[in-house]
Amino acid sequence: MQRISEKSDVYSFGVVVLEMLTGRHPLDPALPGGAHLVQWVREHMQAKRDAWELVDARLRAGASEADAHEMRQVLSVGALCVSRRADDRPAMKDVVALLEEIRRPAAGDDAKQQQRQPPAAAAPPAPVSPVRGARSGAQSSSCSFAASEYSA
Repeated sequence: MQRISEKSDVYSFGVVVLEMLTGRHPLDPALPGGAHLVQWVREHMQAKRDAWELVDARLRAGASEADAHEMRQVLSVGALCVSRRADDRPAMKDVVALLEEIRRPAAGDDAKQQQRQPPAAAAPPAPVSPVRGARSGAQSSSCSFAASEYSA
């Protein structure tokens, strides 16, 4: 018996994300070696294979490069949510922050182009916690999508 906690909810959310993007049921008998969906995704990601191969062909068909980029990132967040150890899973508020920061790549070199954009003429941004986008002052896990072993 395992204790039900927020981290088990995060795991369940991750499974749902993996189901949606792969188009597979968690116990799909067509998975190689009779693997569970989570195991299949983990092995694929740990082998450093392209996450795009995991995405359902119906979603891949006609997807732009920007769509593919976003789906890879969401798949990576889902994989982070199903980490083996509960302590390695982000808090749900951090999952939300990770999903909110997913953006389509800009034309050309997106990282440099985003740095060149002038800041908005609004109030200074609130300090952020170790997870980009999460507001400070709230409890936060130490996960970071950019530093995740699953980020693409």
